[in-house]
Amino acid sequence: MTSSDPGAQQPITRAEPLREAVYLRIVELISSGAYAPGAPLTEAALSRTLQVSRTPVREALLRLQAEGVLTSTLARGFTVRTLAARDAAELYPVLATLEGLAVRSVTSLDETTLDTLRRTLDQLANCTEPVQRWRLDTTWHTTLTAAAGNRHLQTMIGQLRTNLSRYELAYMREVWRRDTADRQHAEILTAITAGERDHAAALIERHWYEGMKLVLDWLSAQQDDPSESPGGAA
Repeated sequence: MTSSDPGAQQPITRAEPLREAVYLRIVELISSGAYAPGAPLTEAALSRTLQVSRTPVREALLRLQAEGVLTSTLARGFTVRTLAARDAAELYPVLATLEGLAVRSVTSLDETTLDTLRRTLDQLANCTEPVQRWRLDTTWHTTLTAAAGNRHLQTMIGQLRTNLSRYELAYMREVWRRDTADRQHAEILTAITAGERDHAAALIERHWYEGMKLVLDWLSAQQDDPSESPGGAA
């Protein structure tokens, strides 16, 4: 199985903190769709791909298992978790609440941050490729929530986004039009730029709840036609 992003297959350079670098590279492989829901991940194959020993690879896989991204059995090893409606219904509200908290905590946006947010919105408006669109969407949300300056909150949000990336990408591959999401992003940015943090937080929470409904409706349709289901939605 190959990644749509050749850079994701590059070996880890020793200048990077190895344990975290291996984890982030495997996250990228899963998030970009290189390993679809239900796909196996083996220590040996990943060690060869990343040109590192098995120890940091196993640590990364165990960490992703604890975060709910992977499952493991004695017989099959690690597997990317299949898409499950119950998981999506539980994860999206948590993400909505955490991002709402982050937005309420933003006291100001510097010009660099504002420029990144605006430029990313422009790129999103003209992007239809699912993986690139997901990356731009992630950049936008990460840039906004990072402005809160709360590292622990940012870590929790990042873990949830990694878990939900499987749902977002699977959905985006089937339904590429995201006019409503783009409009919501613009409304959130307008509100927070105007200093209306509570309003911006309410908008971003609604954004995620509406996104959850779209994904759950799509999963339900996939369940009705199992032959169309990527990774066996449940």
